[in-house]
This record gives sequence, structure tokens and C-alpha cells, in this order.
Amino acid sequence: MAPPADGSCCKGPGYASPADAMAKGPREKLVYVPCIQTVEGRKDYLATVCVDPDSPDYSKVVHRLPMPHENDELHHSGWNTCASCHGDEKSTRDKLILPSLGSSRIYIIDMSDPAQPKHHAVVEPEDLKAVGYSRPHTSHCMKSGDVIVSMMGDENDGAKGGFVVLDGQTWKIKGSWNSEDDVTPFGYDFWYQYKFNVMISSEFGSPLQMVEVFQPRRCTNW
Repeated sequence: MAPPADGSCCKGPGYASPADAMAKGPREKLVYVPCIQTVEGRKDYLATVCVDPDSPDYSKVVHRLPMPHENDELHHSGWNTCASCHGDEKSTRDKLILPSLGSSRIYIIDMSDPAQPKHHAVVEPEDLKAVGYSRPHTSHCMKSGDVIVSMMGDENDGAKGGFVVLDGQTWKIKGSWNSEDDVTPFGYDFWYQYKFNVMISSEFGSPLQMVEVFQPRRCTNW
């Protein structure tokens, strides 16, 4: 889903409700697809696809943004601001967050030109390890303007569920959203409803079981 040309929609990013979005939201003209490479030596890329039926480029990939590293395995992307910031005219939906499950990187993509995304910042694996996490899975924007990212592993790729908060301006790690006394055995996907102050998260398993050859001795926590 592409951001509007002026960087916002309505008063601030997003819409007041799903019904409001259905009634007032324009038809999308561009969509973004993380493309994962399985061939050694090739890099993942973000594909920009035209979905405007009136365009000669309809259903075509019109831009590719390759990642600077191999073996990233891009995963669930998310915007820097969304409906939780609706009404805040200072907020602009102009960054796409790309967690990388394979490399533990988090790419921040500049979407100010919707047709030609470009790299803006990177959270490196060492940055996540410094706060006790690895293997970022899903990102969601917060009403504060920051971004929260779910984690699947600890600093050694062992099983550990939790959430890391990124500063929405500097893209530096602010720290863990949850306390060390409130971690879960496993992490995975999540969603929250800010109007009701409720978050729902799920779990999957240990990163060591996913990134290396299957070894029964590592199944003790499954």
C-alpha cells in the first residue's frame, strides 16, 4: 500500500476507523512486496508493483530496491505511522520498516517518493544483541510516533519472546518495551488495538530450530 503523494491522508496518517477508510480511501496505485532470494549470492529486494488498471505498467514491477546484504530474509513490513496517529498532522507516513528474520537486521526504507523507495537507516544485529534480542519478526507503529518490533530470539538465537522499541525519528533502539521479568518463552506475530489498550501476540519457536539443520537435542523447549 503506497502513501499518498502529500505524505498523509485525512488529518494525519490513516483514517479514524476501518469504515472511514473504506468510504474515503482512494484505490491503491502501488503496492510493495518483500522478495526473498533462495539462491546463494543473491540479495533480497523490495519490489514496487503498479496496481493502477489505467496505467500501462499495470501488474508490472516498476522498481526494485535490493538490500545491501545477503541472507536477510525480509519478513513482515510495517509503516512508521498509521491509524493510531490519526489526527496528528505532524505525523507523516513516509518510512517502511523491514525486519529481517534471517540476519536480525531491521531496514528503514524512505518512501517519500512512493515509486522509488530508497534506504534510510539500518538497525544492525549487534544493536539488537546489545538489548538481549535477535530475529525481528513484525513491526507496528505506535501512537507515540515510535515503532515496536516483535522478537523471536535472545542474543544467542535461543528462544525468547519480547518487543523492542525504535525511536521514530532517529531509528535508534530505545530499549525493550517489556521488562525482563515479562518475557515469554517464544515470540512471533502481534497486533494491538490502541483504542482499547489491548495487544495480542502469538508464539512460534526457537530461532535455532529454523536457521540451522534440525537437531533433536535442541527440542527440549518445544
